[in-house]
Amino acid sequence: MCEEPRLTQPILLLLVEDDALILEMLTESLEEGGFTIQAAATAERAVEMLEADGIKFSALITDVNLPGELTGWIVAKRAREINEEIPVIYMTGGAAHDWASNGVPKSILLMKPFAPAQVITAVSQLLNASSGNTG
Repeated sequence: MCEEPRLTQPILLLLVEDDALILEMLTESLEEGGFTIQAAATAERAVEMLEADGIKFSALITDVNLPGELTGWIVAKRAREINEEIPVIYMTGGAAHDWASNGVPKSILLMKPFAPAQVITAVSQLLNASSGNTG
């Protein structure tokens, strides 16, 4: 008898982007890449989602400049307080110069515009790197 293949847990990503067109394009591309996406249009909503009980995100992809009081830098810092190993990918059109001072360690920054495949590659690189950590 053949054993049933085991289903792997979906890789749940938190995507934070206030531009609806970019959000839609990235969601579609990442889902085609095999990821499960939960999206937020504001940093405040992203923090609420990170703090929700029972949800464990495998990675965070966040725009840096978001509407409201909080930025993507703050979302990533909060995500790392909750899960110190969570991979973080920042997206920005003009805040790259702040990455060294505001970004979390072991993160990737993508400059807009970028191809959706670059996000999938960045997520995969960080997930592979974090799965290799033994603690």
